[in-house]
Amino acid sequence: MGALIVNPVKQGAEDVVELYRRHCAERGTDPLVLETSVEDPGGGMARRALEEGVDFVVVAGGDGTVRAVAGELAGTDVPLGVVPVGTGNLLARNLGIPVDAPAEAFAAATSAKERRIDVAWAAMDDGDELAFIVMAGMGLDATVMANTNDNLKAKAGWLAYVVSAGQNIIGDSYRMRVEVDGRVAMDRRQRGVMVGNCGRIQGNVEVFPGAKPDDGILDVLAVAPRGVVGWFRVATTLLSRFRRHSPPELGHFTGTSVRVEASRPHDIQIDGDHLGEGKVISIRVDKGALAVRVP
Repeated sequence: MGALIVNPVKQGAEDVVELYRRHCAERGTDPLVLETSVEDPGGGMARRALEEGVDFVVVAGGDGTVRAVAGELAGTDVPLGVVPVGTGNLLARNLGIPVDAPAEAFAAATSAKERRIDVAWAAMDDGDELAFIVMAGMGLDATVMANTNDNLKAKAGWLAYVVSAGQNIIGDSYRMRVEVDGRVAMDRRQRGVMVGNCGRIQGNVEVFPGAKPDDGILDVLAVAPRGVVGWFRVATTLLSRFRRHSPPELGHFTGTSVRVEASRPHDIQIDGDHLGEGKVISIRVDKGALAVRVP
């Protein structure tokens, strides 16, 4: 028996529920459909599914819903299936799960082929750890997430993030100390730091070329552009498929644990969820902690 955890406000969610009910009817099993809410984006539903003794969990939602469910399934043998009906759908894109074909994604989510991937855990200002699968950030990228217009996101999809980036790209840098595996990798004024478990974001841009969600490694990108020329070098580097050398505005590091401390509180996000403002984010990776069903 499997469970479907669905974000009911997402466009296309009802179609996935119908696919799931049909799947259960064909196999003579009882459907277990659990809807997320604003108060609980998926963690409580995942815990209930585990209590029911399910064999697998399918999530129909965006990266935020996937993140919440994955945090509960991590460390168990219950696999996660993903039917992307969100805006970014970054985990799906990085795993080759169809983002515009729900039936194909559902078929993969209920198949037998699995891939074990890493789960990253982040704590803000030494608070409780929260799981993420794709990417976390302090600074500019988190500010972009926090200020993206929801109405525009519903209409224009991931392009709404581009609009928000354009509105927030001008701003002050601030001192950030980056430690990777306990050693200081960088200590300078910059606009932000991103930590990735996967390499690809919206628009098929590879922020971390070569990064894999199952390599047990976190990729770190520190961004410190100055003026138009600096931003041009950053943009052309990130958009290039052949990144042999990084400009001085970018610092790229890898490791299994990361700690970023800023001189003042700033926006922090994990998998697109804005956590608020903080001065410190500590991140570690749990290799192979989650089984995901893939095409």
